[in-house]
Amino acid sequence: MPFPSNIFWVCLLTMIIHFMSIISLSARVVGIRTKKLASSFSLFNIISLIAQFSSSIQSPLLAKSIENQIINGLSPSNISFRLIIFSATIGSCLGIFAFPSGHRFMAKGVNSLYYNKSIFKVLIKALRMSTLIHFRKSLTIPKIENLTHLILYRDISIKVIFLNILVNSFITVSVLSCLYAGFLNPNLRTTALSLNGISVGLGVLGMLLFVEPYNATLTDKVLDGSISEAFFRRFLTFIVIARMIGTITAQLLFIPLAQLIIRIAEII
Repeated sequence: MPFPSNIFWVCLLTMIIHFMSIISLSARVVGIRTKKLASSFSLFNIISLIAQFSSSIQSPLLAKSIENQIINGLSPSNISFRLIIFSATIGSCLGIFAFPSGHRFMAKGVNSLYYNKSIFKVLIKALRMSTLIHFRKSLTIPKIENLTHLILYRDISIKVIFLNILVNSFITVSVLSCLYAGFLNPNLRTTALSLNGISVGLGVLGMLLFVEPYNATLTDKVLDGSISEAFFRRFLTFIVIARMIGTITAQLLFIPLAQLIIRIAEII
């Protein structure tokens, strides 16, 4: 299958989406350090908005590419889809690498929001030269000694780590599998694409029911002193790595989920 030009932009947007997804987790670290958890989440909603905007552009670009390939009579091939999933892995890896810098840099933004009470004022102040200086000072790389602490995993819930891998894997390929299902059976591509909402919804439901409540509970326990901040940061390290692994295991889930979507489209 020829490599469509807009696949590059889809890959880039996919990297941005998963990069932002990893960075958004640092909102909890920032909220704990600044003792301004609500303000932290409010500021990081902007990051989520960027990810959602990128996602809204990603799907039409990929759908257009598939339409062109169907019109030109090309046989289904998953090479481009595999590359897009790999881009999700790259974006997650970049997010992990930037994670320490992210919560250091955003701490000043949270404090600024707390005193200015306006996202717009924070964004305007972010255009100053002092922001660039603060960003440069915030840059750091993950320390090797922090990685060695990962061997102390006995007090970390393996079930929660596995759920993060599974849910993130499903979310990574839900849209792609629906689009590829329509590529495998062009006669049902509209039905397959319409199942996208259900597919994504199931992934989000799994995140909201099983993953986020646990993360939120641990955050509250750090604030009330039940657990240490060091433990919580180690837990988040496991979580971001688990989400990156989820993008890798998504390669295995991609085809089976597409085939399942085709079966559902045939039944309904």
